[in-house]
Amino acid sequence: MEIKGWSSTGTRSALYRELKALDLLENIAELDGFGYTIIPPEKVGPPAHHEAVKDAVLRIAAERKGRSVEELSDRFADIEDIMRFVLWEDRIFEKVVMTPAALGLIQWLVGTDCILSLCDAWVKGKGCSGTPIHADWAQNDMPTMPPEAFGANFNYILTDYTKDDGALSFVPGSHRWRRWPSHEEIAYWQDRAEVVEAPAGSMIIWGDHLWHGSYPKTTDGLRLTVLGMYNRPHMQTQEGFRETATTEALARNPIRFTRLMNVYHNLPFGRTGTRDPARLGTAPHGYQSLFDTEPAGERVSADPPFDLHSYDRELVNATEQGMQQIKADFSKAFPDHYHG
Repeated sequence: MEIKGWSSTGTRSALYRELKALDLLENIAELDGFGYTIIPPEKVGPPAHHEAVKDAVLRIAAERKGRSVEELSDRFADIEDIMRFVLWEDRIFEKVVMTPAALGLIQWLVGTDCILSLCDAWVKGKGCSGTPIHADWAQNDMPTMPPEAFGANFNYILTDYTKDDGALSFVPGSHRWRRWPSHEEIAYWQDRAEVVEAPAGSMIIWGDHLWHGSYPKTTDGLRLTVLGMYNRPHMQTQEGFRETATTEALARNPIRFTRLMNVYHNLPFGRTGTRDPARLGTAPHGYQSLFDTEPAGERVSADPPFDLHSYDRELVNATEQGMQQIKADFSKAFPDHYHG
């Protein structure tokens, strides 16, 4: 079957073709059927890249805990730490969140306009207990989940994963149940969930509907992971990338990175309403290829300060006139469909 650029599918056709080029169609099927998939190390990056990311995580852990790298195993005995907001602590993480295979599959789950919600490093030591079974669904006031995920994750594992190493665990197919587990189900699945066994350098992808947890770590050494979560753009991010992304960081990365930082979003409104219309008119739009590695350069800039309290009367008047003209044009073109 030829996958064409049908208008009815939006950017999904282009994404599908690129996932096919990356030999990830089986991974799409696994996400749909079972709720998670594992990308092997060779599709994530070369061995030198895996080692560079691992070194960065160890360096940050040592700096945050005030210990040498050699002392970290003792420092993390019986504990774990999700080290928050590491994106700007080493440029290697900018490459991690743009990993084509992972970003492509995440976009399959939450759309090609998704934004980055968090980028953390997770260090888990010997003796640390497992994580209870849960789902990452964040809409606490919604007792059931829609068919589509609102968020999707990667876990980039930097040490080999086995059950004894405290690996992730999943309840395959639970993403289709579209609800949180009950207390009884959490207890039932804690020791029955499917363990993820994969070599270092692999990436695990899943959406926010899937029930998952982890097993206790009983082996020596550290379990090292980088985790990222991406959301649909209407959601609030867990970490402040929009507020901290610099023009220099945007310029050195491809355009898709700017979209992940969400620095051109027109919300939140202030008293005038939308943010700078001229800036919004230059916002990156359309499908950004997973294979685009060209730095954005001067095409993009960081989110400028915006005074929510100010009121620009001239701008509001111009906007009102423009909207009236749009309504008039629409009414003429579609007289049977316009209702004000």
